[in-house]
Amino acid sequence: MYISMTGFGRAKAEREWGAVTIELSSVNHRYQDITVRAPRELSSLEPWFHQKLRGMFRRGKLQMRAEVTWAASSLASSFNREVLLNYYREISSIRDELGAERDISLDALINLPEVLDSSGHGRFKEDGGDLEMLETLLCDAVSNWNAMRKTEGIHLREAVESHTTDLERCVKEIELAWPGERDAAFETMKERVNKALEASGASMDESRIASEAIMIADKWDISEELARMASHIAKFREIGETRESEGRKLDFIVQEMNREANTINSKSASSRIRWITVEAKSAIERIREQIQNLE
Repeated sequence: MYISMTGFGRAKAEREWGAVTIELSSVNHRYQDITVRAPRELSSLEPWFHQKLRGMFRRGKLQMRAEVTWAASSLASSFNREVLLNYYREISSIRDELGAERDISLDALINLPEVLDSSGHGRFKEDGGDLEMLETLLCDAVSNWNAMRKTEGIHLREAVESHTTDLERCVKEIELAWPGERDAAFETMKERVNKALEASGASMDESRIASEAIMIADKWDISEELARMASHIAKFREIGETRESEGRKLDFIVQEMNREANTINSKSASSRIRWITVEAKSAIERIREQIQNLE
């Protein structure tokens, strides 16, 4: 399965005290990196968010943002009647003792400490159903986020499959060209050896030439590299069919493909094969660029 590391998800839930919105956005990253941005009312839950998110994906840079919008009824403060009356009595008593005639202003009393009770102002109850609501909301946001990442993964898979087909074509062309290019290289080598011997007046029997040719053939032979390349491509496709996204494994196989292509290029003296290898390396690089986006 192909799942992109890039995605976005959003979910919103409403309660009697207001509404909570959670947004998730992610980009590519070599490891798992989580950032949680929550308002003051939910700041104590940041470790809880981290714990929940940690088990929902394997790699990528994920940022979670939470917003709380409080209902007007939740923001309203109430009067602490007993405290207000105590203030009034004390001030009235002092006014009578001083003989002051000025009336006591209610506005002034309201601003005195503890007259307004805001204990219920914008409170999130972690020990109640609010936490369960928040967990459900987070799961909904993750579900939307994963849906986008899977959709992006489908597009990545189409691109990777196209480039993999190009690579297979290059490998097949090299396999078909290799026998003829190998025989031509042997004949060229044999002619050069004979000319060098004739120019120097020396001689060498056919068995010696054949022995030297075999040694050189071992250095030129790319059949093992071609076989390993075919094996890597088959394994690459097999891992792509698994139920989980295996970006790390696919990236490792791409590195092995590139290593085999480099070896083929260095072993071959054929300009034709070297040019096809350049095309193969280009296809591998295009595959690698797409694989870097996978979880």
